[in-house]
Amino acid sequence: MKKTKWILAAVSAALLLGGAVLLFKDDAAQKMSESRMDEFQPNPSVLTVLDELSVQTETAVGTQMTEDTAETLVETNGDTSTTEPAPFVTSETLPAEVMQELTAQAEELNNTYPDAIGWLYIPGTNINYPIMQSADNDFYLHHAPDGRSLKAGSVFLDFRCENRFMNGVNIVYAHNMNNGTMFAGVTKFKHAGYFDSHRYGWLATSETVYRIDFFSAAVVDRYDSLYDGSVLSADWLPHLAEVSAIYEASEFTDTDRFISLSTCSYEFENARTVLTGKLTEMESDMNE
Repeated sequence: MKKTKWILAAVSAALLLGGAVLLFKDDAAQKMSESRMDEFQPNPSVLTVLDELSVQTETAVGTQMTEDTAETLVETNGDTSTTEPAPFVTSETLPAEVMQELTAQAEELNNTYPDAIGWLYIPGTNINYPIMQSADNDFYLHHAPDGRSLKAGSVFLDFRCENRFMNGVNIVYAHNMNNGTMFAGVTKFKHAGYFDSHRYGWLATSETVYRIDFFSAAVVDRYDSLYDGSVLSADWLPHLAEVSAIYEASEFTDTDRFISLSTCSYEFENARTVLTGKLTEMESDMNE
């Protein structure tokens, strides 16, 4: 009996040790992969400019939900909470040198890794990654931007979307990693307080730079029609409002384009958190 217990204890210890080794190996591989992208990452001075442009200078109008209320709505997938829109940043210009550096870095990234189609940055979060796109939605779930096998995968655009983000709805995916990387931060946006303090993101391509004005955080099933990029915005937006835990009503035009950041979450089986924003194309201040 004692011998059996000793064997079971030894096996359990071996399994735990093996799991720890694999976890360490995966984290190390992810850090190495990210370090290969450092040369293409916007430099700190550029990020500082984007951070400053992202600061919310006015408080939102109307009643805001508390984090507890938002969490309850997410867990029950109940009624949509629609608040008055917080005032978005009105300037649609970037300093010429910032615009030039961001587009040049995105172009260099694409020249080095042809599947790389842009760079995504959300101030105040860990989201600061290249966006990839392949011929399917499987490859970059398990591969780094350089094509090496990687458990954390990459951030990638749905293969059915046009690679310059010209679709009405552009869907971007990444894993929700336990170490807080990739799109783990997206799940925090379902709390109203966090949402209100992280209102903007930035997307740089080789051609232009977009500010992302976030207005919705939803938790849906992985098969929800939100993932049907062929749906017209006029039909897609009402459904988004219906399933959103946080939705800030706003007036959109037929020519507006949107980006949805999707990752796994655990409110129910096959749950996904989807953070959506409007793409606002920036102008260089040289054109003023």
